[in-house]
Amino acid sequence: MWRPAPGSLSPARCGKPICAVRLFDAGSGQPIPDLSEAQIRAAARRIYSGTGDIVAARLLTTAPLEMQARKPPYWQVEFDAWNRPTLYLSPQTGELISRRHALWRVFDFAWMLHIMDYDDRSDVNNPLLRVATWSALAMALAGAWLLLWSFPRRRKKA
Repeated sequence: MWRPAPGSLSPARCGKPICAVRLFDAGSGQPIPDLSEAQIRAAARRIYSGTGDIVAARLLTTAPLEMQARKPPYWQVEFDAWNRPTLYLSPQTGELISRRHALWRVFDFAWMLHIMDYDDRSDVNNPLLRVATWSALAMALAGAWLLLWSFPRRRKKA
């Protein structure tokens, strides 16, 4: 009897057992083609617990800014809901790669401002941040020095 490999996240697809390494049909050994848009929409509908309808499903070959850490290709499935939820699914297995929504995008914008990386939003050691850090430290030390030296010194009476 066929059993999934340990650590395999997707042991079956469309009722056929698969090998999770390169996606071959475990029965015939033939390569399994990528999922169609209809299959991706069905997988997204199963994963999404909200009530909104699917607005769009696109196979992306270039990564959008919010998915820069993941290498394409993957499917982007957008739903019609108040926070604009978006699911990113694997084209081979239909597994959920990531989910994004409007509140996450607001957090991502705030993170970009916080780390001062306006290009990739991921470099927490960029030159602008270093200059701002050292400038803030210098101002804090100068302020402490001014505070100490601004009070007159009391002299002991003899």
